[in-house]
Amino acid sequence: MTHRAKFLVGLVLFTSLCGCAGRDQKKERYDLGVASRAGALAESAAYRDTLGAYGYFEGMAPLRVRGYGLVVWLGKNGAGDCPRPIHDKIVQSIVRQQRSTATVVGARELSPEALLADKDTAAVIVQGDIPAAATKGARFDVSVTALPGTQTKSLRGGRLYTTELEVFRQMPSGVSIMGKVLARASGPVFLNPFSDEQSATKSNPLEGVIVGGGVSLEDRRVRFVLAQPSYSIARQVEQRINARFGGAKKAADALSPSFIQLQVPEEFARETGHFLDLVRSLYLSRDPQFEATRARALAQEIVNPAAPHGRISLCFEGLGRSALPALDELYNHPKDYVSFYAAVAGMRLGDHVAADRVAMHAGDNAGEHRFPAIRALGEARGMASASQALRRLLEDADPRVRIAAYEALVDRGDPSIITRKVGGDNFALDLLATKGESFVYVTRSGTRRIALFGEGMTCRPPVLYRAADGSVTISADADADHLTVLRTAVASGATSPPMAAPVELPRLIEFLGSEADVDEREAATGVGLDFGEIVRIVHQLSSHGAVNARFSLQEPNVAELFGPAEPVGRPESEL
Repeated sequence: MTHRAKFLVGLVLFTSLCGCAGRDQKKERYDLGVASRAGALAESAAYRDTLGAYGYFEGMAPLRVRGYGLVVWLGKNGAGDCPRPIHDKIVQSIVRQQRSTATVVGARELSPEALLADKDTAAVIVQGDIPAAATKGARFDVSVTALPGTQTKSLRGGRLYTTELEVFRQMPSGVSIMGKVLARASGPVFLNPFSDEQSATKSNPLEGVIVGGGVSLEDRRVRFVLAQPSYSIARQVEQRINARFGGAKKAADALSPSFIQLQVPEEFARETGHFLDLVRSLYLSRDPQFEATRARALAQEIVNPAAPHGRISLCFEGLGRSALPALDELYNHPKDYVSFYAAVAGMRLGDHVAADRVAMHAGDNAGEHRFPAIRALGEARGMASASQALRRLLEDADPRVRIAAYEALVDRGDPSIITRKVGGDNFALDLLATKGESFVYVTRSGTRRIALFGEGMTCRPPVLYRAADGSVTISADADADHLTVLRTAVASGATSPPMAAPVELPRLIEFLGSEADVDEREAATGVGLDFGEIVRIVHQLSSHGAVNARFSLQEPNVAELFGPAEPVGRPESEL
């Protein structure tokens, strides 16, 4: 056996022992008038004669879904035990998926029964909320919790086998009635990477999150309900919505005198909330004289400090490009809120002059609309000037602004951000060649991403990192030109061959997250660490000065996602 073959066998054997054998700110939205006084809104030109005055939306609550699944690659931290009813349900789900697809994420060459009995696996409860108006294929975060009563020690390093998620109803007796399968979930389990430190955010090793791990299997139904049933009004509402959002598919369908079924247009697939807000703000009448008169009324009202400025902006947008003459006169208004909300509407309608004005608000470090303006620029499709403005903000003195601009550019798919997919679906590594302070930004909701702001980030020897459980060791002497990585199977004590890792931070992250293998020169090309472990390593290296960059972790919104909401099953559909 050659040296290369021996190395590869050793590395693969170790991997088997480890696995199978054993926004640092919340995204701000500009005000949509929700907080306005009800009386003031009712008297506003932004409410009278709009669709919102005729009815309301049904189906706007997030839909809680749940299922029982299997986490694999746990070494000896799994349980191999599971209550019989849940055991049978998981087996049936795995069998159905094996019959329907040739590739099942997390699958191994074992029978479902053998998988459940393996100490490498753990039965878990998987839960998430499908957002309102979510389209087919939309992704959402899911929580993963080891099944109570089992002997599972930790979910660290595990991966969720593809799991079906069903709508359910909680009965007074505590029994859950499961219903229709509406989503699937899979992917690497993300545990709080700082659970072994003195931290206010300590987490339970039996609880984790799969960032963006849930996938909706169908469009969520949203209906517009008329307060006063009328077939003629229902038809007018249908026609008005379809006229505004004309496309290959109808956006509205009047099902009855009371209900208009809505379909989110493809161009609003990532902005379903804005689409619904815009529908609510459309005027029923399409008479040109009415629209001209109403545009003038909105222009007069928006200067009032107590006016619902966000709703007025939406109404301008709903009127279409015929509103641009009225808006143009407001872009340079001395009152910032007038200028901002008018410019947002104009930009949404394709006015490049308005986009430049929004960019001015985004660049104003003393302005109250700075972060909403950055968010609006991220949503301005087809506006090259919006991307240019956001790129300039990547070098702002305020790190929060830099992060907000980065997130907006990611949403736009901007080519200035160099993205490398690490370890298949492990995570995305974003490289930003910016000036100013270098720092690392890590997301932990929506999509797994590590962003490196700046160039020349390196890991400077001497270095010594050791995971709390001893599973990973990274070291380097003061005069070393590389790092040495060792992996140890906690259950068996087996250790991998020494692996030489680069000191440049981008290359180091890629090396740690890539699948374990060797190249033609018999050198290791990857370690196969999960996202959470890599985040922990980078944080430690940064906090101890081994990496010349500050570390910033996005605040999680999982607590909001899985808060006190009670599961609701609608008797006419999912249940």
